Amino acid sequence: MSKLWAERLTAIGMLVVAGFFVIESMKVPSASGAFPKFTEYAIILLALIMLGRSFLTHDKKFLGDVRFDFSYSGMKPVYIMVVAIFYGYATFWAGFYASSFVFYFLIIYMTGLRNYKAIGTVALVLFPLMYIFFNLALGADLPEGFLI
Repeated sequence: MSKLWAERLTAIGMLVVAGFFVIESMKVPSASGAFPKFTEYAIILLALIMLGRSFLTHDKKFLGDVRFDFSYSGMKPVYIMVVAIFYGYATFWAGFYASSFVFYFLIIYMTGLRNYKAIGTVALVLFPLMYIFFNLALGADLPEGFLI
């Protein structure tokens, strides 16, 4: 498959999925549905730009065929999405903060970042700020599992 057709099929897929979610967000009350509608309309706009560009471009990066890479580095975005889905479930099972802690370090490891000082510094700043922001400032009712 050529890279131009891959771009077109991606744009069409984005239009279909975004259209589905726009229809679903119509069922949500107006205040709650504003953000999903905004993001889906932005995705629709992006898909239309991608589709138009695929017909008008003469860019050399679109020459040739798509190369499928099934190595770990090629499939890493898929693995990260799967871990993110499990994280969503884990927030209700283990609790928001415990699952966020595990998710942070797991994703750091999966992406290959090995600057341990930066990772530790970000964690020392991120998690207390999350607690201050969500619990103290917003009073958010975050999922509490068996670990907190």
